[in-house]
Amino acid sequence: MRTSTSRAARRELARSRRVLRRMERDAARRDRASLARRTSAVLVAAVLGAGWWAGDRSGWETSGLGDLWSPRAYVEVGGDAVAVPQPEPADGRVLPKVPVTTTGSYAFLHVDEAGGPVGYDPCRPVAYVTNPSGRPSALDGVVHEAAQIVSEASGVSLVHQGDVDEPPMMDRPLIQPERYGEDWVPVLVAWSDEEAFPELEGQVAGIGGSAAVPGPTGEGRWLAAGRIVLDGPDLAAMLERPDGAGQVRAIVVHELAHVLGLDHVDDTGELMHPLTRDRTDLGPGDRQGLALLGQVACRP
Repeated sequence: MRTSTSRAARRELARSRRVLRRMERDAARRDRASLARRTSAVLVAAVLGAGWWAGDRSGWETSGLGDLWSPRAYVEVGGDAVAVPQPEPADGRVLPKVPVTTTGSYAFLHVDEAGGPVGYDPCRPVAYVTNPSGRPSALDGVVHEAAQIVSEASGVSLVHQGDVDEPPMMDRPLIQPERYGEDWVPVLVAWSDEEAFPELEGQVAGIGGSAAVPGPTGEGRWLAAGRIVLDGPDLAAMLERPDGAGQVRAIVVHELAHVLGLDHVDDTGELMHPLTRDRTDLGPGDRQGLALLGQVACRP
């Protein structure tokens, strides 16, 4: 399996810059109209392997006399600046922390200023939905099997919230109120082919990743709005190989690991090597990286 990232990443970075320039102009107009103080810090997160991005603008928003000036962060959705969702209160981790018991090669798609991993909030379930259109009938349960493997390795709770008809797209909106409400969209797992989804051309059997987004006040970064697109015809053909079912499951685990924040490595002994034909289970570095991603701080 191979994942192609550079062309999509360059295209999204250019698009991000255009949108952020527009957001700066819009923010300046709002500043003059409201006379409210706003910071000018802008953060762009171009998501390697996913082709997504988020613009984060911290500002000041009035929300009543009891909280006259409360800091909020914004992301650009459909050309508009939208306030970062405020999560429901949490009582602690959903699943126990997974200890690091192996060592090997691993890398993170996103790191914070201190070099630590950026991952999903381990104190809230990570919802995922599936679009069954184009899924080979022999692979009905492979996504849930892979989700269980990645959840157990990371300590991040992955919860299936049913089937949807949302089509896969590279420029997936991070918030879709008409479909999912006001929160970040859930992780989408969809099926396609290289004709309908050119990013699956050649040896690319799947792509996956998540957006790195700010906390509600602009402090910290977490992952959200993940997406996986799997090549249905390629994976169906793979089932004809010896241990084809194990290879297909390994590809889905590989893409889910991208969603949770793991990057490719050059070590052929790890499942996160770009070509996974020789390995069908998580390697020692894969497990180490996933365990560390599951130990990030909870969102406030």
